[in-house]
Amino acid sequence: MRLESRGYATDLMIASMEGSVVLGDGYVAVRTPTCPAFWWGNFILFSEPPQRDREREWEETFDRELAEVSGVEHRLFAWDRIDGEVGDTAGFVERGYALRECIFLMARSVQRPSHHRTDALVRLIEDDVDWKRALSIQHESLERERDTESYRRFQAAQMARNQRLVGQGYGKWFGAFDGANCVATMGVLVRDGVARCQSVATLPAYRRKGYCSTLVHDACEHAFREMGAREIVIMTDVGNPAAGVYMAVGFRIEERVASLSLSRANGA
Repeated sequence: MRLESRGYATDLMIASMEGSVVLGDGYVAVRTPTCPAFWWGNFILFSEPPQRDREREWEETFDRELAEVSGVEHRLFAWDRIDGEVGDTAGFVERGYALRECIFLMARSVQRPSHHRTDALVRLIEDDVDWKRALSIQHESLERERDTESYRRFQAAQMARNQRLVGQGYGKWFGAFDGANCVATMGVLVRDGVARCQSVATLPAYRRKGYCSTLVHDACEHAFREMGAREIVIMTDVGNPAAGVYMAVGFRIEERVASLSLSRANGA
């Protein structure tokens, strides 16, 4: 299955770093046994958008292909269309699935944002103290509806996975510092010249002050200069103000995608 989406190709790239990507009949199954709560590490990418009366077939495909990943309590479906095509999702929504529409932004170079913070230090996250602070920023940046004990556990597991990947040479993690205080964090993972930004987070008190755009610019510039990146990809929800931050440093919207998800732990 040859992917149309360069954005989804980076999801498969990241999953393959500590998991597997398996080609099926009209779909790709993505598995990350080390992190079953990582939705975008355990999902099915179909070649075509959903159609009416295919709900059970898609669910059975997911359950069969992800059966070997112990602890998966969700279903996540995406499809390889970059024009925003949603398909017929009514049957899935009736079953409790949430439809999410996102954009992939891409850059082959970056520019300094107008609010670049020359007083901020952007450097690599290296020791355990730095990594703990990066996780703390993830926790403190949660929106109220996501600030649950289970989601914080997921963040901790995912950050541990990110630390392993960085240790194995797949990428680097960065922090933006106000003096000695780390106030924003993100990662960049790279393979064969293609990079993906990961988990951009800024403390609420430091938002809209230039710290996030400075971090994204400096981290991406480092990726181009020192990590062999030729193109960098980042994903966000349609309508998320973060897109403006990314565009301010040179990213452009190149793909519009959609997905369906269901948490089997607590319903929709």
